[in-house]
Amino acid sequence: MQDIIQHLKSQHLVWQANLTKADEHQFLNSSGFPELDALLGGGFPPHGVVEMESVGSIGELRLLAPYLEASLSRGVTAFIQPPALMNSLFLHSIGLDINQVWVITPEHQRDALWAAEQCLKSGVCTNVLLWQDELEIHQVKRLQVASEQGSCPLFMLKPNMTNRLSLPVSLSLKLQGHEQGVSVEVLKRKGGWSKGSVDINFQHHYPQLVMPSTTRIPSTVVNFPLANQG
Repeated sequence: MQDIIQHLKSQHLVWQANLTKADEHQFLNSSGFPELDALLGGGFPPHGVVEMESVGSIGELRLLAPYLEASLSRGVTAFIQPPALMNSLFLHSIGLDINQVWVITPEHQRDALWAAEQCLKSGVCTNVLLWQDELEIHQVKRLQVASEQGSCPLFMLKPNMTNRLSLPVSLSLKLQGHEQGVSVEVLKRKGGWSKGSVDINFQHHYPQLVMPSTTRIPSTVVNFPLANQG
């Protein structure tokens, strides 16, 4: 059986799923974290819906900050329906120009989806971040089309779901916090194969926000046995 499989592979009739590569003609944008780029096969897609699932407030924006800062000169970054007030000092601290930032807070979910669609296909925005609990398949497909029209990716931040619906997104990530930063797991990658997870260390970018390193320094103290006491 093994010989048959090897023969089929040599004839390029079968492929190993874990060696499948994403579209080589698609230009990917670096996340700013080399270890994350390696996991994603090069970085974030230039368009499409990127699903980010987490418990919330564990450093999602700080994870995206280097990427958002690098793409800032190309257009506007839109924050739609954030769960809390966006602080201009925080945005400035992660490298964003508040003159190139839109914060949109609709009253209803349908208005948030409409705003996201308009921003995506406007040609003005380079990135759209949408906080949304859940979307239907037809809604994601519509946002995917708008994203391709405007060459603008949509990052959808959502809470952890126990019974999650598999959506037709370009990339699906699950984030978990830890003492040194966040752990990122690839749940789904369009045109590629999920390669597990990676721990992203925030020590270099945000040293004041992470726990001190617990690396132990070898002791040079030599212990001598106690003298026998009679």
